[in-house]
Amino acid sequence: MSRLVRAIALITVIAVVAACSGPSPSGGGATGSPGAAAKPQYGGSIVFALEDDPIDFDPLRSRAFIDRNVHYQIYDSLVRIDETGKIIPWLAEKWDIPADGKTVTFTLRTDVKYHDGSAFDAASVKWNIDRYRTAQGSARSGELAPVESVEVVDSKTVKFNLKTPFSPLLSLLVDRAGMMVSQKAAEAGGQDFTRKAFKAGTGPFMLTEAVKDDHITLEKNPAYWGKDKNGNGLPFLDKITIKPIRSSDVRFTNLRTGDAQVANNIAGKDIPTIKGESGLNYQEKPAYSFRSLIPNRAKGFVFEEAKYVKAVSTAIDRKELLEKGYFNLGVAGYSTIAPNHFAFDASFKPFEKADPEAAKKLVSDVGKGPLTFTLLVSSGDPVILQIAQLIQAQLKKADITANIQQLEFAQILDQQSKKTFKDLSFVGWSGRVDPDGNTYDHIYSGRPFNDSSYSNKQVDSLLDQARQTPDEAKRRDLYRQAEKIYVQDDPARIWLGYGAAQLATSKKVVAPPVYPDQIVRFQFMSMAK
Repeated sequence: MSRLVRAIALITVIAVVAACSGPSPSGGGATGSPGAAAKPQYGGSIVFALEDDPIDFDPLRSRAFIDRNVHYQIYDSLVRIDETGKIIPWLAEKWDIPADGKTVTFTLRTDVKYHDGSAFDAASVKWNIDRYRTAQGSARSGELAPVESVEVVDSKTVKFNLKTPFSPLLSLLVDRAGMMVSQKAAEAGGQDFTRKAFKAGTGPFMLTEAVKDDHITLEKNPAYWGKDKNGNGLPFLDKITIKPIRSSDVRFTNLRTGDAQVANNIAGKDIPTIKGESGLNYQEKPAYSFRSLIPNRAKGFVFEEAKYVKAVSTAIDRKELLEKGYFNLGVAGYSTIAPNHFAFDASFKPFEKADPEAAKKLVSDVGKGPLTFTLLVSSGDPVILQIAQLIQAQLKKADITANIQQLEFAQILDQQSKKTFKDLSFVGWSGRVDPDGNTYDHIYSGRPFNDSSYSNKQVDSLLDQARQTPDEAKRRDLYRQAEKIYVQDDPARIWLGYGAAQLATSKKVVAPPVYPDQIVRFQFMSMAK
């Protein structure tokens, strides 16, 4: 925790010019690689069991965690995190922030090319960031809204000019807002690029095949710039085959039979079993993710009424849900801010105990009769359905009727993005290193990920202030003021808890550590000797 706090403090300092450096996948500083006792083995192929089929290979459009599992293999971003959550240099070797906090100047690596042979340089960074900021339908536009312009200083130096000081910028550039895409590949792909992002990145693996709902093939980038901490060239594996498997039971069976060697989403009920399997390894650590129910609060929908949202939140027994639904994987929770965020408030437990009678009164106060609604749940995984049924039974104690409807995950996301879903959806969030990434775009009026159509001007003001100050203590206080409103007084969602980052692997591979963002770093994985 202290390392994470120090890292965020470092990136938000604007009182002096800061030149940040740290471990990277070259120069002997990267973490997560196989140990120094023996040189890793090159070659080999593995199968990765992923919980659904990726939707968008283009970081500009992507809204799903499943997409990021491919993105992190084929694209590099300007900065990344290490296994502790500390922000480290990546395609940007260092960055400078002047005292006024209105610009950030990045010095870029000069030994990087895209898979299609085109150059990675400052002009490419400008094209990518401008595309994310301004393109129609960009899911990154909210994340980069404080960026006024991007300026090419020279081929290896690029300057971000900001509208206001923007403390979370580096934390957002860790992920899709900072991922670099070949302009040549994106323009050649046109409308098809989102499913055919071939030779589009600079990452350790290249996308070579994508058959919807069947498999995705990633092959080694022989010209990858990265090295592990011992100076070995990355990656070690020749090929990764990603198999979308929606059922957690089937994913686990594939691991046990050897049909898959890697998975990062194991049901809580299966964890005792996997720990006892002689041929498998299991890692787990706290994640930045949260679990939530998303109400459609737009006009004309059932949950336009805030008291209905609060009634559902009041009726849910989060302790029972954690124990019987998730089998104690993760922890109960009430907000966007996870326990390993610097702004987490362990005392904030507004719905710690379920209160069916209080929920009934909230519904009665609305004066429209019993509360009945549709609960959208992703299809294909019996565990998710069982958790939804447990929620349904808890709500019944408060005379609230939730009618479960199963849809494909991609369909639910599409309805959420269009704000047409009815009435409540059961979709979580994989989490970001800074609390802003878990909060701002989900809660702030009109932002791309504000699927509930929530709007509260007081909350907007508090979140803007939290973005503009580098002082962690002030940011913490602002987040706590905001979460009391958007969780308790005028609820934007119903938060259920926080997840865990997992990595389950066959002992036939040497695995990197599990990362708190839940993304597997395949460039550090190798076959066991």
